[in-house]
Amino acid sequence: MMYVLMANIVLLFFGIGALVTGYLNKNSQVPQARERWLKLGFYFLILMLVFFSIYTDYVRLLAICIGIVGFYEIVKAHLNSERPLLFLCPVVVLYLALIAAFINFGHRASTEKVCFIYFMVVIFDGFSQLCGQLFGKRKLIPSVSPNKTVEGLIGALVIATGTSLFLFPSIDLSITQTLKTALFICFSALLGDLLASWYKRSCQIKDYGTLIPGHGGILDRFDSFIFSGAMYGLIYL
Repeated sequence: MMYVLMANIVLLFFGIGALVTGYLNKNSQVPQARERWLKLGFYFLILMLVFFSIYTDYVRLLAICIGIVGFYEIVKAHLNSERPLLFLCPVVVLYLALIAAFINFGHRASTEKVCFIYFMVVIFDGFSQLCGQLFGKRKLIPSVSPNKTVEGLIGALVIATGTSLFLFPSIDLSITQTLKTALFICFSALLGDLLASWYKRSCQIKDYGTLIPGHGGILDRFDSFIFSGAMYGLIYL
């Protein structure tokens, strides 16, 4: 029942995303419009791949693969920068600790909880962008992530927490616990994204890679999920 409900919500939200993308593209140049559609399409494919991995109990393997590629992207970003080697050491230690916690989360958390957390991250991330593009006026932390806005954050928090209320019967939590967990995941996702953005700006790069068309590298797409899963595992498991 939970998976059917999630699938319906995903289709609804991607439909909304397609409408917003079409609206934003009305006055856009062809390359920018094409990039938006490419990003939306690959986002959907990534979402289906991750949910399939969770549903078929391959989430730990997925976490290990994300961790390995992410480690390569972090080291590569540093080597292509002018930062001293000592700058890389604490970053690697923090990253390895997060990945270990993330893999442990994938191993110990129930399938329903992993699905719920990834679902919250996806909704929060997606609607942060959509609400920011539609209503964004005030920059959140422009020195770290210039595209994030206060309006995008508020809109994403409202939509993510509101959506979580449809799922609480399937994850063995009360309404209050579900709302608290959803907020915790959203703010963890934001912090993970900001940390990844800070490191990119420190290394003077735009993206961690080009592996995922329209998105960049693995860390460009999974930074929020890594941090949220790791924090949930450390605090709740």
